[in-house]
Amino acid sequence: MLKRWLNLSKQSPRGWGIAKAMDMLNSSHLAGMSSEAKRCALLMALEAAGTGVEGLIQDAVYQQRLLDQQEEVREAKLRRIEAAMLERNRAVQAELDRLTARHLARLQANLDAIAQHQDEFRAWQKGKEQESQRMTDAAAFCVPHGHASHSATLSVVMEPIRARG
Repeated sequence: MLKRWLNLSKQSPRGWGIAKAMDMLNSSHLAGMSSEAKRCALLMALEAAGTGVEGLIQDAVYQQRLLDQQEEVREAKLRRIEAAMLERNRAVQAELDRLTARHLARLQANLDAIAQHQDEFRAWQKGKEQESQRMTDAAAFCVPHGHASHSATLSVVMEPIRARG
């Protein structure tokens, strides 16, 4: 209930206050009565208490001012909390950005290392192909003419030799 947060006093500094009037109008004794009947009951209670409508209205204005002041204080507190939390979030985001950049750099270094090893492997493969071709060319001179061509692989060139062996 909002009343818990509002801290309206039951007894106004001037006597019968707006909080007491609100309680009376929400009483089970007046439940089901018309607005006019509730108004008459309230005016009768004010008269019996020796309090006029003016005092009740003044108390309502006073209580409203207190509520407005309390709202300002609470809103200022909320703004301070929001500002502090947003600053914390900015710090966390900055740290996250630093960590992300550092890890992205590590990932890129790993990818660069893979690319370097791939390049080295491809260069080795090219050298292997060249060396294999040189062996094939040299081995081709060892077999009778017509059994191997210069474009043949070493295994094709060696086949007649294995067959003899």
